Amino acid sequence: MRRLMKFMVPLVAVALLAAACGDGDDDAAPAPAPAPEAAPAPAPADDGAAPAEDADDAAPAPAPAAEEEEEVSLSQGESGSAAQAVVSGNLLDEIKDRGTLRVGMVLQFEPQMYIDENGEPAGYDVDLMRMLAEDLGVELEINDLEFEAMIPGVLARQFDLASVGLVGRPARLEQLWFTCPYVPYGQVVVVNNDSAVKTRSDLNSSDVTMTALAGSTAANLISKTFSEANLVELDQAPAFLEVASGRADAIVVENYLAQPFVAENPTTSILDPTDPFLAAEYGAFALPRGEVVWLEYLNGWLGYYIARGTLDDLYEKHIDTSPGIPACT
Repeated sequence: MRRLMKFMVPLVAVALLAAACGDGDDDAAPAPAPAPEAAPAPAPADDGAAPAEDADDAAPAPAPAAEEEEEVSLSQGESGSAAQAVVSGNLLDEIKDRGTLRVGMVLQFEPQMYIDENGEPAGYDVDLMRMLAEDLGVELEINDLEFEAMIPGVLARQFDLASVGLVGRPARLEQLWFTCPYVPYGQVVVVNNDSAVKTRSDLNSSDVTMTALAGSTAANLISKTFSEANLVELDQAPAFLEVASGRADAIVVENYLAQPFVAENPTTSILDPTDPFLAAEYGAFALPRGEVVWLEYLNGWLGYYIARGTLDDLYEKHIDTSPGIPACT
């Protein structure tokens, strides 16, 4: 497994009118802050209070202590409704106070997210995260790691969100919160030309070996749609190479990744090119559960730029003609 790599990404202007997106949320986000700050106020009063007020001061005293215990336990990963109530809305303020937006990515999926010839993060998701950090008024830190480490990283709060186009399927919804969609996907099948697989119906056989990115929606799609096939889950590049070399018959993968691979590997082709899509899906940002204000901010931010066509423009700049990104409502 690759080591975690961190990039401090310089912010460049990739959108025009960011201020209008953040004004409402920027004003709303700090509003909860005074409430927690008011709670510690009785502490100094206790220290300097006259003896006659001791009885009155004794009752409120446990309240701040309880809040502090809940905050500490939550930072250690404990769950529970009380802890979620404390953490709700804190992450947005924490990002601003920290001055850094920490994002989890897998920089292996050109042109969506990758490392360019200068050794710097680039692509559709990277530009989006630059925009988000700029609108928040903070620096951008990209944590580059393996795909299977993404969900554990969010759960451990190693970063503030995962921007890797995760699809919010039911098993993931039990662990994470997801924003509105920000990236469209069309899943296709790439086959080795010497394989006996010529149609989709040929795939559902114990004689067929299929590959997919480990832990991905593509792997889930294979296990449900072609349950008789032998599924091998790998990192993205090895999964492709198994098919190109003939060690596997087919791979299920996003169309934007399939097209350049097939162009560079004449031993492969897209199955059923006139009707190639197995499924149309949308990826979203993933964040820790309980972060109500952070989720509302991200959805409002996405809604602003989707409505203005900015995400469609970025998609077409980096990937292909946009099929249209649904409005965030």
